[in-house]
Amino acid sequence: MIDPSEIVTNLVAMLRDIPELVTEVGGDSARIYAYHDSYPKNISLVHAIHNMPAPSIMVVWQGTQPGSFGGVDVWKHQITLFLRAKEEATAGTPYYRLFRLITKGVPTAQGIALLNVTIHTSCYPMDLPMIQRQTDAEGLDYFEAPLSFTEIGDD
Repeated sequence: MIDPSEIVTNLVAMLRDIPELVTEVGGDSARIYAYHDSYPKNISLVHAIHNMPAPSIMVVWQGTQPGSFGGVDVWKHQITLFLRAKEEATAGTPYYRLFRLITKGVPTAQGIALLNVTIHTSCYPMDLPMIQRQTDAEGLDYFEAPLSFTEIGDD
């Protein structure tokens, strides 16, 4: 099993390499960042979500589970993108654009849509993602996009 933090780090780099996505988070690639659990600094994901700047994308490893792919036992890594959109006059549009760029945006170094990019050499490209509304501890809405990365199984 690979270290899921490598997937998180690689994914942040790929997201930062999509020029339109960086523009969508205010032109500052540092607003696309990883949350790595680290005692005592990073011990509350709820707190980290609440403190996200707008706009920004935070990439978090949520867990790993066993799975099957082509009759082979594999590991499936769950990574979630937490999204805070920029303020805009057109209601709702920023979240739609963020999600579209996360799936269809093209990292400069790759030349293909992120949905089809190999984020880690030991994993297949991400499974088809979804996006859903959530509410933080203070009652503020944000969106999250859970992603799944399946390790390439050994025969």
